[in-house]
Amino acid sequence: MFVMESARVVLVTNVGQGFGRAVALSYGAAGFDVVCADPDVDLASKTAAEVEELGGQAIPVQADMASLLEVRSTFAKVFEIFGVLGGLVHVVNQESHARFDELSESEFAELLREDVTSTYLLLRTAVRLLRSGWVVVVAPPGGPSYPQMAAIQGAITGLTSALAGTPAAHPLVPGMPEAIDPEPVTTWPRVNVVVPSRSASDPRSDAALVHAVRYLGSAAAQGMRGAVLPVVLPPPPKVIETLLPEVQAALDDTVRQGDLDDEVEHPPTDAVEPSAYDDALREAGLDDEALDRAEVGLVRLEEAAGTPDASQDGDDDEEGWNEQGWDELTARGGWQR
Repeated sequence: MFVMESARVVLVTNVGQGFGRAVALSYGAAGFDVVCADPDVDLASKTAAEVEELGGQAIPVQADMASLLEVRSTFAKVFEIFGVLGGLVHVVNQESHARFDELSESEFAELLREDVTSTYLLLRTAVRLLRSGWVVVVAPPGGPSYPQMAAIQGAITGLTSALAGTPAAHPLVPGMPEAIDPEPVTTWPRVNVVVPSRSASDPRSDAALVHAVRYLGSAAAQGMRGAVLPVVLPPPPKVIETLLPEVQAALDDTVRQGDLDDEVEHPPTDAVEPSAYDDALREAGLDDEALDRAEVGLVRLEEAAGTPDASQDGDDDEEGWNEQGWDELTARGGWQR
């Protein structure tokens, strides 16, 4: 099946979170039709809904890319709905941060299945069906601290680099018949790899990786095959920076919720530290303790002298409501004016 490379239909795997979601949202914002594949159908549906909010058309697909049957089913569904497929972004998201000497055989086997096997099955299917389109594989970060991840990364980059070679140039095994005539590499999809410097964080912090994927899937990178493009990403934001503005304001008592809005018309005033505010109230005699004492003093004044009649202001001296009388009563009531 020949597919136009310029078709604006993209299949993105593991879109539920991380790099896969960021890539899917980027294509959706650019007006592409995005096939959102993920083992978790709820996460696939959520990302597909976000893509459509950004202007693209999207369909969620529940698929385990380490299963050949589900890989074929996904491709069949894409061609059934859209008729074409321009490119494929396979996000390898299974990682292991365990110490290598404590890594179990089953854990390493799971890494091989989720990362290497899924890449092999997708590339194998793409070579048969996608033909002149493009494939970008987002490999997991690897390094000397986690040898198992370096091995996974090496397997993926080696596989994609080998696909970029000309099959006809590969030497035949001695004794094998020469009836096998490999297809020219020009009829294969161009395959490249992006290697991030760290694990996924959030779309804003992972923008550099998304840009690299978009470039390799564009016509500008038409001549690139088997490239391994390392992408250095900035440190992930602090935990509080990834929270909603309302949650940030609730956790930080020096920030008002309105201060974090994007469209604040008036700049926020300087926040007052709680301790300084309490001291100011205490000095002004307006703290709770001072107000309680004042209330008690007023009650005692009323009991000792009664409430003066406002119509008899001229008789204050005769009734004992002159300055000296007030001072004596307030002193007796425990409240200084």
